[in-house]
Amino acid sequence: MEADSLTTVALDGAQIICKRVGKGRPLLVLNGFAATSADWDPSFIDRLASSNELILLNNRGIGGSTDDGQSFDIEKLAADAAHVIETLGIEHASVMGWSMGGFIAQTFAAKYAARVNKLVLLSTDPGGIEADLASPGCGPDFLTHPARLTSKRGVCCSCFFQTTSLNLFATNSETS
Repeated sequence: MEADSLTTVALDGAQIICKRVGKGRPLLVLNGFAATSADWDPSFIDRLASSNELILLNNRGIGGSTDDGQSFDIEKLAADAAHVIETLGIEHASVMGWSMGGFIAQTFAAKYAARVNKLVLLSTDPGGIEADLASPGCGPDFLTHPARLTSKRGVCCSCFFQTTSLNLFATNSETS
C-alpha cells in the first residue's frame, strides 16, 4: 500500500483537508459529527485501503479544514465533498458515511447520483426534521445486547425495514 497523501482543496473561502490512501476504486469516506479522518479505526481503514483508494475528508472547521465563517448545513458539506472529488479528478466514487457523514453521503447521492457507484451507510439515518424514528419495540435493549438480535431478528429487522418491503425470514413456500 502506498503512503498517505494529504491534499488541501480550496473552495468558497474554506480549505478542505483530505487524505488519500490505498489503491483501487475510489471510496469517499465521510466522518460523523466533529470527527476527523484520524478517528476511524486504523485496522478498518487498512482493510478498506487494501482494495480501494480512500479519500478521507475532514469537514469544514474540523481536523485542519477551515471554514469561511458562514453557517453551513448538510447540503453544503455534500457540495464540498463533490468539489473535492472533482478537484482530485475522480469522476465516479463509492461513498461511505458514518453517523452525520451518512447524512452527507445520502445528500451527496441524491444531488450527485451520476457520480456515485455505491452508497455505504454506517450508524446513520435520513436526518432532518422529517426523519422516521424507530418504533418503540426497537429500543436500546436491542442495540446494547447484540445477542438478543439473533433471537429477535424479525423484530429487529422490522425496526429498519417496512414489513411490506422486506421479508428476510420467509421460506420459499411462503414467498411463492
